[in-house]
Formats: sequence, structure tokens, C-alpha cells
Amino acid sequence: MFLEQGNEGRNDIGRWIAMIIVAVIISQFIGAIPLQITIFLKMAENPELQPNPDNPLDLAAYDISPISGFALMIIPFVFGLVALLVLMKPIHERGMLSVLTSHPTFRWKRFFWGAKIWFLLLVIYAIFAIITGFQKVELQFNPILLLQLTLISLLLIPLQAGFEEVFFRGYLMQGFSRILKYKWLTLAVTSLIFGGLHFFNPEVKESGAWITLPQYIWFGIVFGICTIMDEGVELAWGVHAINNIFLSIFFTQDSSALQTPALYRITAFNPLFDLFIIIIISAFFIYIARKKLNWPEWNILLSKIETTSGSEEEISGYPQDEYEEND
Repeated sequence: MFLEQGNEGRNDIGRWIAMIIVAVIISQFIGAIPLQITIFLKMAENPELQPNPDNPLDLAAYDISPISGFALMIIPFVFGLVALLVLMKPIHERGMLSVLTSHPTFRWKRFFWGAKIWFLLLVIYAIFAIITGFQKVELQFNPILLLQLTLISLLLIPLQAGFEEVFFRGYLMQGFSRILKYKWLTLAVTSLIFGGLHFFNPEVKESGAWITLPQYIWFGIVFGICTIMDEGVELAWGVHAINNIFLSIFFTQDSSALQTPALYRITAFNPLFDLFIIIIISAFFIYIARKKLNWPEWNILLSKIETTSGSEEEISGYPQDEYEEND
């Protein structure tokens, strides 16, 4: 079973703390060096440049091009993902696959199936929101910038989403499962942490924490449910990746954490409506996934987590049906 794989290898508390500290240093400090150098050089050229007080993550304030700024903002996550996976062996003495899935190989079919279904749901939502006027947008079509943005998004965003999924739904869920013992409690704690770490995003300042943070926490719950029920992060990773890709390519707004030259700029945004619809479509997605992927009964979320490694047969997860056959 996936969460129980956190019992494999060496797992004293010092190793977990060391991994978290090293992952943070590599991602947020070393990974941010290219961005910091770029900002330094831009300000050296023009000392009058100042950060945007309403959105400190708006790199246009430093005269950095939208595409370059977008890529520079994602690079730290790429560093973090690589560090997290590579260090599993030297720190915990277990393979990187153990923090990705309970199956013998990474299930790409799961990844792309989740991305496909979530993309279709987002398209339906976007069309409905625009037609009804709940969200107002203006076209800002620039074919060259849009092509560059699409290529960068497809290349880098899956790695950005991958770092968050592997860290929160893989590494932290396995770690907290050893302490909290119950799956629902592990799900709740990691979802709250996931939501809380988005507190300083500019969207929170713009729309208010009371309406924005619940959406991040809800996403943490949805991705966590997918991970527990599906015995791996593949499905959640695919959904997370396509969600961020869709937003980066098609929609942006002044308060977005990642500023992009997207196809549309949102000029009027209804965060309460957005939260309501996200809850509906994610619940529908989970319903479809459970039917399609033969998930177990819901009471598995209430079950206790074994504190010792199971047999090889138990760790391999559920029997694979025809759809689950690995690529």
C-alpha cells in the first residue's frame, strides 16, 4: 500500500527533517539563484526599478519579459523535484519510486487520463463562466508569445506540479502517516499545510484569505483522496499539472502568482463562484475516477495505517485491471 511504503528503508525523525530542510534549501534558495541574478542585473541597469507592491511576484516590474519571468519562477520547483527524488536513496535508503506509487512502475496512463478528464471539465467551466458573465475577460492574443508560453508551460509546469505532489501527497503523507496512524487524519493535516503555505500568494491578498485559502485546502483534499484511493501520485499529478497548464496558457489576472501572456486576461473575477464550481467539478471528477479506476470503498479513508512494511504482494497495491496495465 502506498502510505505504508513510508515504513521502508530508514525513517528516524532526523532523516525526515534533513530531507525537508535540504529540499527547501535546494528549491527555494539554490533554485532561485537564476531569478535573483536576473533581478540584480536588471536593477543594476535601471536603479529606478521597484517591485510591484500589490504583487511582489510580478516580474514585469523588474523589466523581465513575461516568458523569461514565468520560466524563472518555475525553475526552483524543478530543482526541488530532482532533489527530492535523487535524495530518497542516500537519506532514506529506498528507491524514488516508493514516493511516487505503490505499483512496479510509474503509471503514465493514470497521469494522462486524469489530465484529460480535468482539462475537459475546465473547458466546460470556462465557457460557462464567460457566457454567464460570472467571469469577464478580454482577449490579448499574441501568437508568438502564446506559442512560447505553451512550449514553456508543457515543458516546465508538469515538473512544478510534480514537486508539489511528490512532496505533499507522496513524501509528507507517508511521513505523517507514521505519526498520525489514520489515513483521514494524514489527509487533513497535509491538506491544511498545503493550503496554509499559499497564504502569501497575491490571490489571497486580492480576494481575501477566507475565500481563497479554502480553495487551496480543498485542492489538497482532492489530490490527497486521489493519492490514497489510487495508491500513488500519478492521477493527482496529472490533474495538478493540467490545471496549472490550462490557467497559464488561457487565463491570467493581475493578482495571479504566475504572470503569463495568456490568451485571456480576467478583468472581473468572482472568487466565491470559482470556489463553488471547483468543488462541484472536483467532486464529479472523483466520482468518475472511482467508477473508471475501480477504487475501493470509501471507508478505506477511515482505516488505520500499518506501521510496519507489508509483504511484497501488499505493497504492490491493488490488482491491475486491463486499464491499469502499465505502459
